[in-house]
Amino acid sequence: MLDNIKNVTNILFYAVISIVTVLSYLQARKTLFAPIRTETFKLQLKAFEEILSFFQNKTESDFLQSFDFDRIVSLNTLEMADGYVSNFFSDKIKLDKEAREKTMSPLIGAVISKEHAEKYFQSVDANAPIYKNKEDENKIDNAAIILAKWQSYEHAMVGYTQQWQDQMNELNRLSASPILPKQLRDLLGSFESVGHDNLTLISEVITDCSKRMPEHFPSASNMKDFSPSWIWNEFNSKRKNFEPTAKSILDFMNNYLKIEQLMQK
Repeated sequence: MLDNIKNVTNILFYAVISIVTVLSYLQARKTLFAPIRTETFKLQLKAFEEILSFFQNKTESDFLQSFDFDRIVSLNTLEMADGYVSNFFSDKIKLDKEAREKTMSPLIGAVISKEHAEKYFQSVDANAPIYKNKEDENKIDNAAIILAKWQSYEHAMVGYTQQWQDQMNELNRLSASPILPKQLRDLLGSFESVGHDNLTLISEVITDCSKRMPEHFPSASNMKDFSPSWIWNEFNSKRKNFEPTAKSILDFMNNYLKIEQLMQK
């Protein structure tokens, strides 16, 4: 009988000790990890502040300007137009190569689609005349052949500026933070994709517009009035919009931080 009481007592003792130990551990864990959670939240708030600074109060026009798309489209269009002049009006319009290099200097790099990369093993200079032999240029059927070849022109490489690259680098930096929620990182990645997809779209737009150059600018005198604005309009009608993804990013942060509820309190 005494042995049974002793066994029960021991069991109760160890059970109580176990419960006390677990409760003590849970309390200690809260105390131990609380400062870590606090510091992590502070870092997260700092990251959110930077993201808000990038997106807050910006319109579609602001995003286009920040990515420098107006200048990028203009310079790439000019490159195509120079190729058109070199192939059709090289005897009437002389391009100032030194001045043109200065104009093109903001372009620091270029992107090429996978399809174009597989098709072209080396870059093709659009400014190089299709026919270099003067004797061939004087043939009666030369104009028709050049016109036919121009219809296969492709603006394979799209040059971009330092400003565009800086925006992409900043987005990459913001989205790379490990303390951001995954959904927010994914949204930032989607916004970055809009910037990249719009850049590659320029290739398609300029290639399509190049085929209409003989119709719009059939003579050297017409080319004197050349403006890239009509190609910009084509690009602007086909490009992806930045604002919907930017709004999703801001909405996510608002819901995540419950800013409106905090302000009500």
